[in-house]
Amino acid sequence: MIAAEKQALHRFLILYAGSLAFFLGIIGWGYYGFHSRQIAKAQQNELRIMTTSIGRSLKRGEQPDEDIAWAIVDSYGRTYAGTFKLATIDARFVQTHHDGETFFSDERYIYRINALPTLFEPRFLIVRAKVDSDMYRNLIVNMIAIWGGAFIFFMAIAAILTRMFLKPMRDTISLLDRFIKDSTHEMTTPIAAILMSVESFGRENLSERDQKRLARIEIAARTIKNVYDDLAFVLLDARRQKVLSAIDVGALIKERIEFFEPIGRARNVVWEVFIGEHTQPIADKSEFTRIADNLLSNAIKYNKQGGRVIVRVEGCSLSIEDEGGGVGENDRVKILDRFARLDSAQGGFGLGLNIVKTICDRAKMTIEVKSAEGGGGKFVISWRTSQEAHVLSAQ
Repeated sequence: MIAAEKQALHRFLILYAGSLAFFLGIIGWGYYGFHSRQIAKAQQNELRIMTTSIGRSLKRGEQPDEDIAWAIVDSYGRTYAGTFKLATIDARFVQTHHDGETFFSDERYIYRINALPTLFEPRFLIVRAKVDSDMYRNLIVNMIAIWGGAFIFFMAIAAILTRMFLKPMRDTISLLDRFIKDSTHEMTTPIAAILMSVESFGRENLSERDQKRLARIEIAARTIKNVYDDLAFVLLDARRQKVLSAIDVGALIKERIEFFEPIGRARNVVWEVFIGEHTQPIADKSEFTRIADNLLSNAIKYNKQGGRVIVRVEGCSLSIEDEGGGVGENDRVKILDRFARLDSAQGGFGLGLNIVKTICDRAKMTIEVKSAEGGGGKFVISWRTSQEAHVLSAQ
């Protein structure tokens, strides 16, 4: 499963899980409310039976069952008979319930208050029973078990269905991926052969017309080589073994400028290169080469005809700027996204700058997109210093 597919699957499952938890929570709350009311009704019925039993015993002049907690009180909560006395707060509660049947409860007990018919001061028969906390505890445990089981079940169903729906897309992407990998692999030999053939030509023996033709072939081959390197990085990067070493950025930049010089010559690009005292970053050399190649290629591609490409290496940074149209402030983050192309007229796949950002993130380097003094674009790569970094003198 590719990264984009995993990301889409994770986002869907997170959204689905949140919605499922919300709706199951509403159902669980209703389930708990219904069954807790049933428990309360069962205890109320039990109190009614206990009240009837006490009433019959008192009418017969007998002592009520010792297992039943009861009390006869007046409107002020004064106890006349019974097995317990009301607290002051309970006495105040009694004052507001002069008629009929009333239930109330606290943390430990549930009470039933029933008005007694008397000729004088109103009196009340109160029966109490312990709140059955075990039933409520079992209800909560059962509710959590049912909720958790339902959540796991529906999440498993969602995962299975999602994978089924994604399979056609996954198969298509896999087929396309294999095609691109095979095509990229097949490009290696022809590109190398073209470049070697161009370099082996004796240009001094060619006419001016043929030299121009050969230059166009060389430019096309080097352009294809750069595109090939980007595709190879995207497709094969995960399987390639990284080798970290101290990189002489100054020497590397000179080498890569020499590679791109024929392409720059076609646009009359003027190179201005400043190699100052700088530290060597610890990174994979082929990855750092991709950084340099993509930034140099963009500086040529998006430059104006006859414009300057200013390359500066000093301290812990590499900056490359051009005199093209520049990058708008709102586009400076977007331009680093994969497949982002701000100028479709220039072609390309929109991979280069995303590759640069990917390598920088992995190597703990930073990339900044700025505006150059001449109005063009400026890209600055910065790396951290370390005790192992070597300082190179300006050459």
